[in-house]
Amino acid sequence: MTGARVLVVEDESLLAETLCDLLQDAGCEPVGPAATVAAALRLIELGGIDVALLDIRLRQETSFPIAHVLRQRGIPWLFLTSYAQHQLPDDLSDALVVEKPFSPSALVETVLRLAALGQQPRRSSVASRT
Repeated sequence: MTGARVLVVEDESLLAETLCDLLQDAGCEPVGPAATVAAALRLIELGGIDVALLDIRLRQETSFPIAHVLRQRGIPWLFLTSYAQHQLPDDLSDALVVEKPFSPSALVETVLRLAALGQQPRRSSVASRT
């Protein structure tokens, strides 16, 4: 699904820029990046988000509130993080987790699949870079 609008929530500017470039090269339209929960929620309020990539740790806060809002709105998302699945809160334990370091091609494929499906997948994983 080219042209998918992908919200990027990442507080490390170099990684955020890399993710935006990767998405753009794949034909997606990056939205953001947002480095805080408040900034991400503002972007979601503007609408037009097809899928979201969420780093869990955003300096002094987590992206869990963003995940809850996305889930309530039916917007597919995944955690792009170094957290393990078992470290997620119970109400988000079924979330898709892509572990850092990640395979760029696998990440793009997953994002495109999420955008095309338009629904949050249940507990899956994407292979990390070897």
